Amino acid sequence: METIRKGHFTLKRIFEENRERFVSSHRSDITFSAAYNVWKVMNCREPNGLGYTTFACPDHPDQITHIPRSCKSRFCPVCANLFISRSALQMIQVLTALYYRKIMVHWSGAKPR
Repeated sequence: METIRKGHFTLKRIFEENRERFVSSHRSDITFSAAYNVWKVMNCREPNGLGYTTFACPDHPDQITHIPRSCKSRFCPVCANLFISRSALQMIQVLTALYYRKIMVHWSGAKPR
């Protein structure tokens, strides 16, 4: 029987707690791209995972800043939220100049009505 701990659930935490058990029972069903995306999400913004970029000021060499790299995966809640926010901001900038606004969103292969 599994116990549910109180606290904040994150996608990274769910993967960390259940990944080994899932992989052991479904190894043949997991594609490379799925495994790679899970790895990227688990290592997003982790300096030891995807690495980091170091910035140093030439005038103040003792002040060094490390910025962890992000995964930029659409499955990552943090990176996907940033992408959606940027897309919405670009759409607002384009649409505010128009008098008539109508947005049609359709997926490839689907025919609009």
